[in-house]
Amino acid sequence: MSRRKQKKWLNRIAYERMEILFNQAEKEFSKHPERSDRYVKLTRSISTRYNLTLPNYWRGRFCKNCDKFLKPGVNLRVRLSGNTISRKCLECGHLTRVPYTRKEDKS
Repeated sequence: MSRRKQKKWLNRIAYERMEILFNQAEKEFSKHPERSDRYVKLTRSISTRYNLTLPNYWRGRFCKNCDKFLKPGVNLRVRLSGNTISRKCLECGHLTRVPYTRKEDKS
């Protein structure tokens, strides 16, 4: 039994809607943080409904534990230690570690 393939135009509309919601979340965060959290929840529900992966530049903008919109310095603490980036959500205390490598100088 094979699965039906999702229509491309549906995926395109879903990506457009997710981008609009993230942009609105960023605009609304300073005045209405609870509204921006709602936009993040809607974006995550759209991505799971259509089985879409979020682009890399959106993945770090919300907490995967509590679904809150994160803004560095306000409700997100970012630390560099060794070869990892530590990101701590100040809403729920969830810690995310991401490895990175430094670029070598070519001089």
